[in-house]
Order: sequence, then C-alpha cells, then structure tokens
Amino acid sequence: MTSLSRARARLEHVTGLSAIMDAAYDAFEDLLAVIREHEDPASSLFAAFMFAAASAADGRDAILFAPSLPPTGNGDRLTALAGAGAEISLEEVADAAAGLGHLLAGRLLEAGQAAADPGDRSACLGAARCAENICGLLRRSGP
Repeated sequence: MTSLSRARARLEHVTGLSAIMDAAYDAFEDLLAVIREHEDPASSLFAAFMFAAASAADGRDAILFAPSLPPTGNGDRLTALAGAGAEISLEEVADAAAGLGHLLAGRLLEAGQAAADPGDRSACLGAARCAENICGLLRRSGP
C-alpha cells in the first residue's frame, strides 16, 4: 500500500475537525513527498507536478497554524513514499494524487463549513482550494 492510498483511507474514515485537519496535513505532506520523488524534467507532466507540489506545500501550510490542528508530537505522521520500491508510472502517480486532492478538497470544505473557529474555517477553506488545484493540475482527460 502506498502512502497516498494510506492517506486516502485515513482521510475517508476520520471524523471530527481535529482528526480531519490532522489527516489532511499528513496527506498534503505525503502528496508533496510523492510528487517530488516523481518529478521528471523529461516528462510531459513535469510542469503539472511542479505546480501541484507548490499547491501541496501551500495546503499543508494553510492547515499548519489552524487552532484545532493537534500537536505534531504524536508520532502518527505518515512518511513512507509512494511505491515503497515498486515501480509505478508517472501517470499512475498523477491519478493517485489527483484522486487524493479531490477527496482532500471535499473533506476540508465540509470541515471548514462546520468549523466554529474562524481560524479553523479559514485554514480548511484555504487548504481545500490548494487541494482543488492539485486535482485540477493532475487530473487527466479521458476514460
């Protein structure tokens, strides 16, 4: 199982603002690591990967100072890179990252709309925009 699929599974099942924000922060970290690992200047996806990496960093940073983000000393941060030694294509990475971006955007929009604290609301909605950017940049046309 790759870090992106673990991040997706976690994000699908967490409940509550703090848990969603924690999972989202980790998902953005995983996206950034996987995208950076697979950047290939010779690929037609290089520019999309570069912009998606910037959006992943911006999304992570948007969540970073939210009042409800739990402290990071919990040891639960996902750090494994996609593939764990398995060869996967850039297109597969792009598809997985776009899918996770779509899920992130939806969960963060829900959390942001329900958040009572304006700082949490702003963080979630800003990070959701970054996740939408990732999805838009890496989503491929076709079946």
